[in-house]
Amino acid sequence: MNMLAPSRQRMSVEIVFDFVCPWCCMGIQRLIRVFGQRQDIEIFYTWRPFLLNPTPQNKGMAFNDYLEARHGTRERADRLLRLIEIQAHEFDCVIHFDRIRNVPSTMNAHRLVEWASARGDCTALVLSIFEAFFQNGDDIGNPGVLADIAAQQGFDHDLALHFLSGQTLMGTVTAGQIQAQKAGINGVPSFIVEGLALTGVHDAPVLDKLMDTALQISDPKEDFRFDSARMSLLPQRV
Repeated sequence: MNMLAPSRQRMSVEIVFDFVCPWCCMGIQRLIRVFGQRQDIEIFYTWRPFLLNPTPQNKGMAFNDYLEARHGTRERADRLLRLIEIQAHEFDCVIHFDRIRNVPSTMNAHRLVEWASARGDCTALVLSIFEAFFQNGDDIGNPGVLADIAAQQGFDHDLALHFLSGQTLMGTVTAGQIQAQKAGINGVPSFIVEGLALTGVHDAPVLDKLMDTALQISDPKEDFRFDSARMSLLPQRV
């Protein structure tokens, strides 16, 4: 142990999200990257489900049908997708909507995260599921696809597949959805640090300010002020 190394404060960050939300993909990647550069904190992430399509759909919905149902016309949807891809590029996040054929139910993906969280850190797993969907267009509702992703992140493939083949923790995910709604969360991604909540996709200075204020809150000797009114939000749903 290096006795000269500065001490790092442990901080828990709760993230409310869904896997088919491109703003979640952008915002979570940016937050993890920014917080990972901080030398004064040690972050522990807690993942909270927020299903944008809570009605169970085993096979999901064709992407084109999904877009038209949400946005009325394909032309309007295409304009939005182009804007999102441009925004993603500005946030160093890769999204390929042209590779997505199906929008699955994310129940299984959230169940897998709940299962994996009891076995260790699953931050890399979450990022890998985002990558599988938004970069590769993989069916992240498929238990076999999810078990393969879990195995790539060090979890036991057969155990993950066996778990996903059942319905264990489905009630936990549903309860998490209800809890988020009762807490007033109606947009994702939402980040909660020491009681401070921030929704949307943000630049590094905003995220650093959030963490600095959270650190002050955790120290009763410090006075603090967090101007949430200045936080600019991006649309959270597609």
